[in-house]
Amino acid sequence: MKTTNSKRISAAIACVLSLTLIASGCQKTAEDSNSIPEIETTAAPETEAVSETTVPETTTVPETTTEETTTEETSETEETTETSAASETSETSETAQEWSETEKSGTMYVTENCYSREKAIIGSTPISQHYVGDTVEVTALTDTGYYKLAEGGFIHSDYLSDEKPAETTAATTTAAPETTAAIEETTKAPENDKPDWGDTDSNSGGSSDNSGSFGDAIETPGYNIKSSSRYAYKQLTADEQTLYNRYVNAVKTLNSVVEVPSGLTSEQVVKVYTIVYDSEPQLFWMGNTISAGSSFATLSFKTTDRNEIKAMQSEIDSAASSILSKAKNYSGTVSKLKVFFDSIVLQGEFSKSESGYNCSIYNGLTAKGPIQCAGYAKTMQYLCDLAGIESCVVRGSDKDGNSHAWNVVYCENGYYNLDATWGDPINSFGSSYIQYEFFLVPDSWIHNITHYNVSTLLRSSGAIKLYTPPSCTKEACNYFAAYNKLYDSKADAEAAMYAAIDEAIANGKNVAEVRVSSKDVYDTLMSDDYFRTFQKYAKGKSSSVKQLQRQRSFTGGVQVVHYDIVYN
Repeated sequence: MKTTNSKRISAAIACVLSLTLIASGCQKTAEDSNSIPEIETTAAPETEAVSETTVPETTTVPETTTEETTTEETSETEETTETSAASETSETSETAQEWSETEKSGTMYVTENCYSREKAIIGSTPISQHYVGDTVEVTALTDTGYYKLAEGGFIHSDYLSDEKPAETTAATTTAAPETTAAIEETTKAPENDKPDWGDTDSNSGGSSDNSGSFGDAIETPGYNIKSSSRYAYKQLTADEQTLYNRYVNAVKTLNSVVEVPSGLTSEQVVKVYTIVYDSEPQLFWMGNTISAGSSFATLSFKTTDRNEIKAMQSEIDSAASSILSKAKNYSGTVSKLKVFFDSIVLQGEFSKSESGYNCSIYNGLTAKGPIQCAGYAKTMQYLCDLAGIESCVVRGSDKDGNSHAWNVVYCENGYYNLDATWGDPINSFGSSYIQYEFFLVPDSWIHNITHYNVSTLLRSSGAIKLYTPPSCTKEACNYFAAYNKLYDSKADAEAAMYAAIDEAIANGKNVAEVRVSSKDVYDTLMSDDYFRTFQKYAKGKSSSVKQLQRQRSFTGGVQVVHYDIVYN
């Protein structure tokens, strides 16, 4: 995030170590069509090294990662050639300006802590934080109620005034340090200036224990999940649970300073903050950085505008209600989860960027912007919470160490892994493409095969184990078993693949896939000989078929025979 004129609250912070928790580094490997027809090609997985931004005592940690996908094509001859294919990244296209501006110049004062934004609309990407008493130069007023700043960006008129706000004796602010040394110890605030830390269990649908001088808690109507019911929360120590509750209450009351229970290390402070960030999807305005010390922690927010949060929540409620309404047509948990999965995948636009609300349920549900893996996982978590399905967000990485996020859910007879990000490949086939390789799978199919460092926060200064997710050992609810696409014998699987190709071509779809229970059968049906045989068959079915592509790099562990159909 680009910042200008930013400041940090320094009151009541002792021995602070600044740690950036979440950064970009989230990407997904493309399933690309190759421009050279009928030549077998192996697309190297598009990976991006974990980026690290150097700030004072700051470690940048990747948020989520890429799906490892290999696209292959084959000729009908014996000769094959291997080449690298570039990946196709989904980007947000530029849109026309959505407001008009009236020229207005002058100096104005910030009346409440707030962020300037890239656009003059609710939910736009934050640019920089401004604090009470700051001065800004404005150049225009928009018809959406925002002032345009000379430095770039927009601030809502509710937070600017021509008159200087009255001075307050509350927490003072100091400029962010510019040296690489640890932040110096600051004077502790008087006892009567400390907020009510709210140590009791937080309830997103109930009253807050931390209103203090920071205003009433922001609640989510109809969302009544207690923090104490979270799978990860139950594994924390008593002091860590206290800190967890303080974080949640601080975010709900927009209080940026939280007291750390005595005895907790900075690593524990970061660990608990990461778990809250991953496990409480309703707190979509929660920032992805924390300054962690031995006595106090300073949180960040994507916005502190209560009216903006309320308006965004209204959009979230509308989108979630529509998806839940569809899910209510089904009685089984598998079917409900498939409704959630399909909805998230079809409207989601993947992005590597962590800017704005890309890692939140806001973009995940409203499609007002692209989403990272965390956005997919949190959106699934939120819908499961509303539907009464037990679930949790799991953080990990791919085999190259790029971070990733997915879900573990309880379905019918046990726990399963569910990865919506990798159900949404980047390719040239259009938005209707969904793949189900990672829809309700046991640990043994993915752990240390496609999904690594399970429930671990990766940092250059050392990995932090977050919690131990439920063990996933069942297979009955897996997509291919539940929807009768699982085959034991080679003959049955081969016949099913021909049928799947027929159905796909008849409906103009781009994927034909079945799962087999034997690694030998998988290897046979994904061999060069069968690759050419299936391609010749598909081309014979329709002159509109240009070629087949087999997806092999991410399907071996789950034993899914997967061919994509590319049309002219």
